[in-house]
Amino acid sequence: MKKLLVAMAALSVAACASASNPGAMVAPITEQNVISETSALHQNVVVGDVTGGQQTNPMWTSQVSSEDFAEALRQTFAAHAMLATDTGEYRLEAQLVELKQPLAGLNMTVTSRVSYTLFNVETDEIVFEEIIEEEYTAQMSAAFVGVERLRLANEGSIRENIGSLINNLVGTMGDDMSGATMDAPVQSNETGVN
Repeated sequence: MKKLLVAMAALSVAACASASNPGAMVAPITEQNVISETSALHQNVVVGDVTGGQQTNPMWTSQVSSEDFAEALRQTFAAHAMLATDTGEYRLEAQLVELKQPLAGLNMTVTSRVSYTLFNVETDEIVFEEIIEEEYTAQMSAAFVGVERLRLANEGSIRENIGSLINNLVGTMGDDMSGATMDAPVQSNETGVN
């Protein structure tokens, strides 16, 4: 057993880290986050500035870049029929505040903490803001090499985080809001793991 652990550690060090795959961070469609064509969110959101990510150093650890995070957001919003095809009424901005990663481990758990802000494009008023914290554990069975498990844990954590954002947006703004005004109070809270 000891020899096996030593061999695994050696492979983890020798392997090159790879960047996160945006497609693997796309949040799935569920019964809880389906919107109608009359929803205020339907094809009405553009993805603006996305910051806080880090580029992956192949000789160190897998990270999530701002560009890959932004692409995952765009793909998710497109899949959920929320991404604007031209100009949208709302602009989403996101900051990856923290990506907490383990130094090593057989099962690797990564926790992502993201600050999201949704603006009314015309008035630049904040209509929704939230800090979401989500975790994901990549099991040993998912990938033998440690750097690959870390990448999977990164992707899973961001996927869970985006999924919570979608669920909360649908829960607060997903209904038909054709008669709503921007005078409504800002939806602001913090959710995620304890």
